[in-house]
Amino acid sequence: MPWLVGTALALALLAALLTPRLLRLEQDRQQRRADEHYRQQLQAATDHAITTAVRAQLAEPVTDLHITIPMRVTVGDVIARALEDCALEVPRDHAAAMLRHRLEFRGHARWPDLITDAYDEED
Repeated sequence: MPWLVGTALALALLAALLTPRLLRLEQDRQQRRADEHYRQQLQAATDHAITTAVRAQLAEPVTDLHITIPMRVTVGDVIARALEDCALEVPRDHAAAMLRHRLEFRGHARWPDLITDAYDEED
């Protein structure tokens, strides 16, 4: 019977020591999920802003083959799109970093007729 009391005490001690660690692990997991959700929403808003800019450029009538209408997408466009689509308030530096990333990923960063302020925000 003494081994039963010893085992119960050991389990109680183990539970007391592990509970804070398990709670911390759960909080970390929830924070990672929240961070990933934020990143996905910001990326979707950025892609939407870029697509809107591309469509606006393509919708311009061609009057002279030697003049190209520039594609214009700004950090403000991303911030507005995130607020409108996702009700997400985004800091300028996050919006600028995501805009740079998505412009480069989609191949627009090398367009000679791209107008953006995303690279002005770089540190």
